Amino acid sequence: MYPETEIAFIKPDRSQGDQIVHMLALAFENGPGISKICKAEGEELRRRLRLLFRAGSAMQAAANQPILILMKEDRTIGVAVFQEPGSDFPLWAQFRWLLQVSFGIGPLVAWRIGQNSQILERHHPPEPHYYLTLLAIHPSFQGRGYARFLLDALHRCSEAHSISRGIYLETANPKNVKLYEHFGYHLMMQLDLSGIETFLMFRPNQLQ
Repeated sequence: MYPETEIAFIKPDRSQGDQIVHMLALAFENGPGISKICKAEGEELRRRLRLLFRAGSAMQAAANQPILILMKEDRTIGVAVFQEPGSDFPLWAQFRWLLQVSFGIGPLVAWRIGQNSQILERHHPPEPHYYLTLLAIHPSFQGRGYARFLLDALHRCSEAHSISRGIYLETANPKNVKLYEHFGYHLMMQLDLSGIETFLMFRPNQLQ
């Protein structure tokens, strides 16, 4: 690992959560996926992204799911958000997310995200797996190989888990496909979701 970097699985407190949400908004504001669904630009786009990630973090906490962070000199520079095999979001948490997004951004955005999620859920691998929902590196640290530390840590978790057979993810950035293939992921399918090309990928546990 690079000097002065540290990996940790945490359940964020309020200050950590705000820092992570801000970092996620910066990392995804120029991407072709969720930023396109938000249909905004500039500070309004960043506000919408922060609201989405904050609502998602609350649902993650409601499911008692940790997140993985990469620290450098006491600063969070990377984060991986995931669901462990067999975990589910409580219905009350999903309803709260729907209200937060509908009133904070708009019902059309909430509906589009919900519809896309339902479509993607039907294409998840049938075997138990980790679901990597978000992987982000702060823009100031991208392109330096930091994503490897987050992925390696998740791969070790999946390998050690009693029922997990691998890690599944989705990406709307075609540049990420080669990156994930380098780490052992293979392309399962490519879908057009409301005009957003989405790549579905899976990495089977190497020890199995």
